[in-house]
Amino acid sequence: MTNEPGLISIAIDCLKNPGRRSIWVPALQAYVCPDSKEGKQMLESVPRQTVGRGHLMDREFKLVFLTATAGTLLFTVLCVAITISSGHDIPPLWEKVATSLFDLAKIGFGAVVGLLGGQKFQAVGSSTGAAA
Repeated sequence: MTNEPGLISIAIDCLKNPGRRSIWVPALQAYVCPDSKEGKQMLESVPRQTVGRGHLMDREFKLVFLTATAGTLLFTVLCVAITISSGHDIPPLWEKVATSLFDLAKIGFGAVVGLLGGQKFQAVGSSTGAAA
């Protein structure tokens, strides 16, 4: 059991609570939205000193993460759809469009992984007391 959030925990919280800020509570091993009714109840059940050491994830980060994820999925779906609909002998123009969309999907994937990794390292720095 670790005191830092995992990459999956960060991504799930971004999807579950996109418009709210969240704080990682090591005692619960979960992100909690302090602005929600359920989050307030959960925060009351843990010692205050453990909450203060948690990692805060802002709404702005969640917006950027979800936008990058949605763009990546959109470009991937468009690339696959163009490739499938073009058939066996794809015209050069459509091949160029599909290749460009695939490049955008790869860039988006890199952005998503980079955002998650940066958030993870920031969480590790905040839990150890280092400057993030």
